Amino acid sequence: MQIFDYIFYRIYKFYFGQGSSITHTYAAGLVSVLQFFTILSIVGVFSLILKFEVFNKYQSILIIVPLMAYNWYRYERDFNIEKHEERFGTESVSKRRKKGWLIVLWFVVAVLVPVSIGVLRYNFGLI
Repeated sequence: MQIFDYIFYRIYKFYFGQGSSITHTYAAGLVSVLQFFTILSIVGVFSLILKFEVFNKYQSILIIVPLMAYNWYRYERDFNIEKHEERFGTESVSKRRKKGWLIVLWFVVAVLVPVSIGVLRYNFGLI
């Protein structure tokens, strides 16, 4: 969970720098999206190997809603950015930049894997 705490902190700091008033909501929402697409990517890869059908959009709601509720409870209920500042606020600029690129890469891969599987399977019938 520490990695999601770090991602929450970085997204929070980005939106805070943009002057948004609900930065913690944006950050918790994007962490939920990342978690969902990561789960979807893992299930998608296993569905290719084990040949089973991935859940549909209605079943996805049963995953998304608990993730959002959990992240709301974890990050927004008793919002306190100081505890995140203590843990993550002292890293160097180069380390922050490297981790930032890794987070962006994770987002891209987590979204592209299920999209690619879906396009190859349902549009081209290849998989």
